[in-house]
Amino acid sequence: MDVQVHENCAATADCQDNDNDTGLSKTIATRSAGLKKLEDFIPRAGRAYQATRNLDYGMAKHSNVSNLSPYIRHRLITEEEVLAAVLNVHSETDAFKFVQEVFWRSYWKGSLEHRGMLWSEYQQSLPWNLDSLRKDQKRWTTYQQAVAGQTNIQPFNDWVTELLTTGYVHNHARMWFASVWIFTLQLPWELGADFFLRNLLDGDAASNTLAWRWVAGLHTKDKTYLATASNIRKCSGERFADTCDFTLGLKRLATTAQPQQENLSPGALQTTSIDWPKPITCVLGQNTVAGVLLTEDDLCTDLPFQPSAIAVLSATPRSTIAPTNELVQQFTNAALIDSLQRLTEESQAEVCQHAMTEEEIVHWAVEQKVEQLFHPYAPSGPTQIRLLNLAPKLAAKGIKLTAFMRDYDRLVWPHANKGFFQLGKQIPSFLSVMELGQNLSADRILNGL
Repeated sequence: MDVQVHENCAATADCQDNDNDTGLSKTIATRSAGLKKLEDFIPRAGRAYQATRNLDYGMAKHSNVSNLSPYIRHRLITEEEVLAAVLNVHSETDAFKFVQEVFWRSYWKGSLEHRGMLWSEYQQSLPWNLDSLRKDQKRWTTYQQAVAGQTNIQPFNDWVTELLTTGYVHNHARMWFASVWIFTLQLPWELGADFFLRNLLDGDAASNTLAWRWVAGLHTKDKTYLATASNIRKCSGERFADTCDFTLGLKRLATTAQPQQENLSPGALQTTSIDWPKPITCVLGQNTVAGVLLTEDDLCTDLPFQPSAIAVLSATPRSTIAPTNELVQQFTNAALIDSLQRLTEESQAEVCQHAMTEEEIVHWAVEQKVEQLFHPYAPSGPTQIRLLNLAPKLAAKGIKLTAFMRDYDRLVWPHANKGFFQLGKQIPSFLSVMELGQNLSADRILNGL
């Protein structure tokens, strides 16, 4: 799933496109760079993408997929913009697989929102899982070898190296990786998901957590994903052609995928309705001094009203048990800088010139005489937790923190309360509402030509 997580950067927006020492392309964290990637990808978004999207040619060889996921993750570019650009060139028939992948990401986002307790309970389980491993010397050694890319399975080690070096791994390799981690190395899915989240440029709480649960047979009951030597060879081009399965360690792969024991409570798994924010027109007073707070989850500068002042919340740590990869920190910080620069150019509001902590946000809001501070809805994840902590601090100063919802999320997420098939049937309707494409039938979107 290329454009979702179930798809380095310098800290400044003017970093070079290439690293001359390694030959690796760096991912520049600006909206303009994301739009350029989208423009370059559009010719390949149709049947070419459908034919080659599952092939992982290795580090710095991912031109067969879009590489847009880090930009969509932070909404430097939006899902609707991507869909519009692709469908302006390709028919829905030719682009149906790429369109489906965009909505897979939306499905994961909405699915986690329908399970409002899952993220927090999963986070609470991480220290316990880590402590349990430390008490078992053999499993602790396996874990340390896994995160260092020093196992006896060479393709797995290659994926770790690519992840730590570039902040990216091809989506198909992510599924193989999770399968090897869970079923072959027999490590907790929770720690594998955390390892991905803190090292992926496009690391997203919903896509990442639920995709790992899907591989483990927990998201869809008893539906596991098992990595096999034949599939890894088939979808890895010629990378391993000159090396036998035994030497690569592929003979060591698990041959069965037993669903994992569910450690989360029934409450965390319960599907509930989403508590939608009210429309801006219902909560914004006529004479209220209103500001906007953007976060790394949504840096789109298309705002539903003209605020008097705008600020950006500083980057949020991805993990509670280990530091975020420096590449990820650099990319996120550069994305925040880019959003502030764009806001300064585009908006008539007073724009703060640097990303701020919670304490700085409170001081800034008081200084700007803000009475109500609006922010794009932050879905389940680290940023949402920070905003929940920020709200009472603002309230103590008489300032109300209020979320607003993007139309795209309000349209799609209600259909993510079951499996993807139920949401997938609605894709033609979504495109029609957004006035995109040619109204391809649901059966063709889901099943191909």
